[in-house]
Amino acid sequence: MFAGLCAAVFWLSERQAQKMGTGFPQLQEQAFSLTDQNGVMRSNEDFLGAPLAMFFGYTYCPDVCPMTLSVLQIAIDELSESGVDASDLQVVFVTVDHERDTPEQLAAYLSLFDMPVTGLTGDAEALKAVQKSFGIYAKRVADTDGVVLWDHSSAVYLYDRGGAFSGTIVFEEPADFVRQKMERLLR
Repeated sequence: MFAGLCAAVFWLSERQAQKMGTGFPQLQEQAFSLTDQNGVMRSNEDFLGAPLAMFFGYTYCPDVCPMTLSVLQIAIDELSESGVDASDLQVVFVTVDHERDTPEQLAAYLSLFDMPVTGLTGDAEALKAVQKSFGIYAKRVADTDGVVLWDHSSAVYLYDRGGAFSGTIVFEEPADFVRQKMERLLR
């Protein structure tokens, strides 16, 4: 019964994502120019033509960001082990922290993950424009010890090869759902 309930929730969330897809930003319509972890200027057009998983976060994030990237890595590894070709999947990490997340910091952080990830950064204005165009919430906050933290949207946005919105992966989504969504994206 539990498996049936989980399957129904997955099916309904996929149907809702497909119905709402027209309200989500299409990648080809979201012009941006940001710097990657190698110092190369990248635009939205650089990511068209292959499936894309895009996540907004920051490298000093203590929990959500590393957990989300790890979940993506595990799903990709499991799909590859089961014979699904994930080699053309692009994982893009767009920072919300322009002050600390330099290209060098992004390179060091993203090297901790055993998958290719493109990190993108820019000045405050460029990052705010990208966040606005993708409907991303990001607000700088400080905890009681004065450590800088960010509250931010935690969903992974999925785009197909043509740049059309394909769905989301939400924080702490069950691993089976993540794999199914990634597999569907890679078809």
